[in-house]
Amino acid sequence: MKSRILKAVVAMVAPLVIEFIVKKISEKIDQKSQPKEPKKLPASIH
Repeated sequence: MKSRILKAVVAMVAPLVIEFIVKKISEKIDQKSQPKEPKKLPASIH
């Protein structure tokens, strides 16, 4: 019974964790490729 609950929880959480990791990796890649360009800040910050 516990293993079923565990599998259900993993099945629900795994996609969220994967999505979170993918976002973090893509953010790091974006940060590495950006320094060549001047920093662009949204107009709301200025």
